[in-house]
Amino acid sequence: RNQTTGNLLLLLIVFVREQPELKGKPLAVLQYSDVIDGGSSAIAVSYEARKLGVKRGMRKKEMDAISPDIKTVVMPHIRKKADLSMFRAASGEVMTILAKYATVFERASIDEAYIDITANVKRMIGLPIDKKKLHKTYVAGYEGAQEDQINKWSDHVTGCDHHSYDYKITLAAVFVNMIRDKILTETQFTCSAGIGANKIVAKLAAGTHKPDSQTIIPPDNIPALYQTINFTKIRNFGGKLGSTMQQDLGIQWASELVNFSQADLVSRYGDKTGVWIYNIARGIDHEPVKHRSLVKQTVCSKNFPKGIKLVNELDTWVSYLSLEMEERLAFELTDNKRIPTQFSTHMKLRDGGSTSTQMQLVKCDVDHITASTQKCIRKRLTEKDGVYSDAVFMLSICAGKFVAAPEKKNIFTMLRSREEEKSSRDDKHCVKEESEVSKKEITSPRDVKLDKKTTLSGFFATLQCSASSSSVVSTDISTVASSSSVHEPSASVSGQSVESSKENNRNSWNSLSEEDKTLMLKPLDGAKTRCPVCNKPVLETKLSEHLDFHTALTLQRQIESELRSQEGVSSPKRKMPQARRSSKKQKVNSVQSRNIASFFKKK
Repeated sequence: RNQTTGNLLLLLIVFVREQPELKGKPLAVLQYSDVIDGGSSAIAVSYEARKLGVKRGMRKKEMDAISPDIKTVVMPHIRKKADLSMFRAASGEVMTILAKYATVFERASIDEAYIDITANVKRMIGLPIDKKKLHKTYVAGYEGAQEDQINKWSDHVTGCDHHSYDYKITLAAVFVNMIRDKILTETQFTCSAGIGANKIVAKLAAGTHKPDSQTIIPPDNIPALYQTINFTKIRNFGGKLGSTMQQDLGIQWASELVNFSQADLVSRYGDKTGVWIYNIARGIDHEPVKHRSLVKQTVCSKNFPKGIKLVNELDTWVSYLSLEMEERLAFELTDNKRIPTQFSTHMKLRDGGSTSTQMQLVKCDVDHITASTQKCIRKRLTEKDGVYSDAVFMLSICAGKFVAAPEKKNIFTMLRSREEEKSSRDDKHCVKEESEVSKKEITSPRDVKLDKKTTLSGFFATLQCSASSSSVVSTDISTVASSSSVHEPSASVSGQSVESSKENNRNSWNSLSEEDKTLMLKPLDGAKTRCPVCNKPVLETKLSEHLDFHTALTLQRQIESELRSQEGVSSPKRKMPQARRSSKKQKVNSVQSRNIASFFKKK
């Protein structure tokens, strides 16, 4: 399988696009603009600056001592914290292009992604290899200039069968170059890439030639690549496992992993981890590229180099992080239609080390996020006289386990979803009993005639059909709809006058009891409008619910009428037993006692 990983020097290239005069010059991104203690430290350094000796973490004073030509830019800030919104948007531009051309797209971070292009390469088999389409392409394990490497590799591939792996990985390099050119044209961003058989080797290859280049890693050249890479650079070896292996095995380079047998590794690290390490040492990784275009978690964090113990000071940062989290979750809801269900906090303490607390996230507003964060903090720290029991050096809040945002509920969606669930169950046993809509033209909700096989979905389908075919609409109704942004169901008035339709609506209102009328028209503060059905004043924010009441009331009357008519029809073949007749009567009485007005009164 052919896979690639793209890695962007995101902070730098975004600043260069915003300020083109910085292109090609030594550049460093500072976290803050202050000049205390020699100025803020560099969090990103361009390759031009690295050649001069500038490194990450250097302060402005140190960089000026190296060269006065080094340019510096300062990160934008909001609430005393770096604002990454501009960089997230830039990342989205690139990710969109990668997802468009890849068969499978997996977003790994804000500046890295994996794509599976196996299917794309299969469609290219048979094409000749054009060296001009391999510009800025290197081959892992080869030495010399880029042009010399490609000439040597092209000569090798020319004699290969079209079904050989080396030929296919070369086609993959041509395809990835096309994507990189597309990214450069559409976003003005450069990126590096690695093309290999799996995610591990592709990621390692992507880091060998930067910036704005790509590297092919044939399987036979993996040992040569491993000789130049510290084994902690391999994914999942950079944390606790890597530190343990370094102490146990006494190794430094990835190529040294092959010196240990599978039995030895299994005895040290267990069956699963031992076998996995054994395979990684030979460039084998069975983890597939999984389709994921969205991040799994949303994290907001802040480091405190000197530590914080004052309650008021930490509460201020909690409010800042909560506001940032609220904004990002609002974006997730609007753009990605999803909401988180789990919330957690993570702290690094002076005496207590690292600690995490998880809880369920019920709401995504800033007040609830703030309260949840403070609750998690107080589970780990005690407070006395405005001071916490331990100093906090890092605080992060995380929202995860995203699920699809629920559809906004109203009477239509609620009844429709219930009916769809019932229909899906009934279809397995009664395929023939499908809902049928009356052929007659429907002029208002009161004119809908239900036969024995009409379902709720059929009723609403008929109602919506009549609404869409309406050619005469009251001016008042259109005004209400536009002012309140409510899409209420409208009834067609073809075949009867507008006045007749209004008269039916008035009859619906007049048939309500005085108690129900009082309940519906209870005085409330706020802007009001006229109900198009009963012509009564209603809050604009409550108009949709008010119209749902009318529609549900009409539906209930039709159902009750149908049940009563069925009750009065007796079978000509045999008489219904007394017990069954009484049972059916009880059902009708039950329906009558549970009307829509009583439902709203309970609320």
